[in-house]
Amino acid sequence: MIDFRTLAAVILTLAFARLGLGRELPFDSSSAVALVSDAALFVGYLYLMRTLIRLPVAIVITVRRTRYAQHQYKLRGIESIWDGYTRGFLDTRRWTVGPLAVADRSTVCVSTLLTTIPGFGLFIVTLGGFVGIALLLVLYLMRGTFSWLVADKLDSPTQPLLQLPFINRRD
Repeated sequence: MIDFRTLAAVILTLAFARLGLGRELPFDSSSAVALVSDAALFVGYLYLMRTLIRLPVAIVITVRRTRYAQHQYKLRGIESIWDGYTRGFLDTRRWTVGPLAVADRSTVCVSTLLTTIPGFGLFIVTLGGFVGIALLLVLYLMRGTFSWLVADKLDSPTQPLLQLPFINRRD
């Protein structure tokens, strides 16, 4: 969900907002429970914002790939829709290079900066956080992972911590 570089960008953006702009952070550090709750809302908010930015692109790619599969491969309705969905929604590699990567990274920084606006920031973190957490829970219940438009790093085959040599895994 959130890799080390994204976490570093969020921390740097929050530090810029606090030290450079003099804004308050969207976290209540009065107790550990409040801090964890606010951090969970913040992660849910960031996940929702990244999903909302990626959604129109995924829909366009899905429609185009569905039409392409129908004409090029002569696939019927459900097969062509599945091909379009797989390429539009499940393939997240396009968000790691080129202009889409810049848009995705900008979304993280701008969304983080928006959370530090007095009054408005707390509102969008609370509302967006609840919706984002609900989306994450629905994804977990339906798929068993947190990945849909934003890749889940725990499922990534490049994650060395979960790939122990003595465990026989089906990949």
